[in-house]
Amino acid sequence: MKLTMWCSILFVASAIAAEAQTIKIPESWDRLAAKADEVVNVTLDKKMLQFAAKFMEDEEDAEEKRLISKLNGIYVRSLEFKNAGEFTSADVEPIRAQLQGPEWTHMVDVTSKTEKENVVIYVRTVNDQTVGMVILAEEPTELTFVHLDGPINPDDISELSGNFGIPKGLRVGAAKKTSAQPKKAEVKK
Repeated sequence: MKLTMWCSILFVASAIAAEAQTIKIPESWDRLAAKADEVVNVTLDKKMLQFAAKFMEDEEDAEEKRLISKLNGIYVRSLEFKNAGEFTSADVEPIRAQLQGPEWTHMVDVTSKTEKENVVIYVRTVNDQTVGMVILAEEPTELTFVHLDGPINPDDISELSGNFGIPKGLRVGAAKKTSAQPKKAEVKK
């Protein structure tokens, strides 16, 4: 009987932990923040997101409000330096190590040799549902970490782009069409 009870407790505890998993920012980022010219720390848990949603009254904000109502949290850490070379891959490795395992999938890797930028996106799935996303963006003088905790569709990232400390212009998946274009055969002269 005790074995069954302990197994049940362990199962429930692991299910609860699987639902709300936060990525820990390594201590090395605090040392980097001390050297950075600009530091952005955004920590919005479920309560703070609900509070922020109350101020989104415009029709233009309806989609963003719908998206953030589903999330458990938005966590952003961004460091901007005056000079290149202030951070290394070793500073980012502790975060990447947390993104290994059966629930995390390395979804996108965009590298620009000319701009010396690298953006990596990981998606966390549980029971075939997306329940989290991490975006790591490295530029010569900027290091950005974004963790969206909760159900999020990768195509919806563009709606949150530029808000809550999430970098502007961030796109994942196909771009949404803003207006229908007529086919060439339908164009009249």
